[in-house]
Amino acid sequence: MDTTDQLDEQNLTPWQRENLEYLKTQGDQPVWSPSVVKSETEEQEEKADEAEEAQTEEFPSDEPETEEKQKKTYESFADRLPKIKKVRNKRLFRRLTLIVSVFLIAILIVLYFVSPLSKLGSVSVTGSEAVDSQQIIAQSKLEKGQSLWEQFGDRKIYEEKIERQLPRVKKATISLSGINSFNIKITEYEVVALESVENVYHPILENGKILPEEMKAPISGMPVFQNFKEQSVIKNLMNSYNKLPEDMKKNISEIRYAPSNANKELINLHMKDGNQVIVNISQLVEKMAYYTKVAGQMEKSGIIDMEVGIFSYPFNNEETEETVEESSQALE
Repeated sequence: MDTTDQLDEQNLTPWQRENLEYLKTQGDQPVWSPSVVKSETEEQEEKADEAEEAQTEEFPSDEPETEEKQKKTYESFADRLPKIKKVRNKRLFRRLTLIVSVFLIAILIVLYFVSPLSKLGSVSVTGSEAVDSQQIIAQSKLEKGQSLWEQFGDRKIYEEKIERQLPRVKKATISLSGINSFNIKITEYEVVALESVENVYHPILENGKILPEEMKAPISGMPVFQNFKEQSVIKNLMNSYNKLPEDMKKNISEIRYAPSNANKELINLHMKDGNQVIVNISQLVEKMAYYTKVAGQMEKSGIIDMEVGIFSYPFNNEETEETVEESSQALE
């Protein structure tokens, strides 16, 4: 049997290795090639080499890459350094600007409050017709040369002083005018009637208040109030009178208080068309709404009694049988 057929090139037994060495010493050449026979040590070394090569291929050395990355990082930081400095300078400039601005504003505020601009310099009045402007300023108690903003903050107090001290003033409003000036805007009560006491006339305002001012002659077009003793009665009358239409107000020349024992609200209206109306103060607006129709049905001037129902009769003190209307509802 051929020796090469019996031997396995991959697996040699110990006695085969010894036989191989013996044949070499005798000079005999073995039929099979020993070059294909490898020892276990060689095989282990080859396997170790192959594993190292495989590991080298799989995990190549990163030393060059690390060096290159460090180089790029250094170059990148060197490029970014000027930008970082620029951003930092901008931030410092903003902070410095803010600090300087705050100090400047604080200094300006201090300078303003110690300067004359923060003191009240002048006061003007607008809207006043019947009340003297200097009287309004005096009653306001505003002080020139004193703190502008302190007085402006308390302006409601000064406005109330004007309205309380001056009866003609309906509304006073204080506002800033210019750098260190005030303006007082005035709204006045209208004079709507006159009170006659022993041929001396006193203005009556729309709120029913009688002014102490005296006039020797009545104002044309205004009704004259006669025989009123109490302020409360005049105020009640003015509440109703102000609700009348303007054409009706213009037709009234005189209002005389004429209470009876049974009725303390009776008044007599003397009309410019010659008629006289008897009516209750509380029913003035309601009853006078029928005056035009009743007066139009009268043949001549006379008395229209609206105390209970509505009746008309001439001034000869003889009440006629003719009844214009029994009630205000019948007039509708």
